[in-house]
Amino acid sequence: MSLIKTPEASPARIYAIYALMAQMNGQRLEIDALKKMIMPSVFASQNLERSETDFIGKTIPEMISLGLIQQENNFLEITDTTIPKGSISSQIAMLLPHTIRKRALVPEEGQNDDLGRIIAWYLSQNPYRAPGNWKEVEEALLKQLNEKMECSSDARYGQFEDWSLYLGFTTRILKQLIPDPTKVIRYFLPELFHDSQTHLIDTIVHRLAQLCPVFEHGSYRTKMNDIYGTEELLQNHLSQSTSYAWLRLQDEGIVDLKMRSDADVYVLTAQEKKYRYSEITWNG
Repeated sequence: MSLIKTPEASPARIYAIYALMAQMNGQRLEIDALKKMIMPSVFASQNLERSETDFIGKTIPEMISLGLIQQENNFLEITDTTIPKGSISSQIAMLLPHTIRKRALVPEEGQNDDLGRIIAWYLSQNPYRAPGNWKEVEEALLKQLNEKMECSSDARYGQFEDWSLYLGFTTRILKQLIPDPTKVIRYFLPELFHDSQTHLIDTIVHRLAQLCPVFEHGSYRTKMNDIYGTEELLQNHLSQSTSYAWLRLQDEGIVDLKMRSDADVYVLTAQEKKYRYSEITWNG
């Protein structure tokens, strides 16, 4: 299966299971004990033939496929090493979305290609006029791609919305979803600028595509363009959602966007305004 096709595997449930296991001795826990600790009221009842705990059983395979945990007989154990042992719940809450994002959006593995494709498509939308709910997304997909992709039902759309928000690719304003990858780019800044605080925008754009393939020139984005022609960006133009993120980071004082006469220019667009820059400095 995949995250988007498994409604039981919500971000909140995966966090709850991971955070609970992280507190256990050896980060190891029996499955039945896990269920009892997460849903004690269900096990206190006399009606255990019901499927209230099925969401745990259906979430576990998704966590295994992401490399977060492994199962041996009836025991689960954390195998992920990106979150330090001994991390408290607040640290896990901060680090887990980035760990899942890196593991889920790996085109070579294909487990969550459906999530990668729909996120790549949504990032090609104009954040100032983006479809912001299931009905609008469904209509936009049919109009642009002539198919609903992974948002073929309210439940599937709910998974896309939950995971795109959790992984940092979208935000919600007045109950409307909009593409906004600011959180993702902010997280990757240390890796993007690991060797220098200033780089040409072209360098950063291609590094970002390697780190997170739903961005411009990334494999998911390129595949969507090849199959559907989802966006027709001119050379050295960034999409409005990526432009929105970089301009927001500049407004926050986290980066400086500058123009150099001897370097290639990239065009960033915000609604009808166009900004021309050639390099980015990270003020970290």
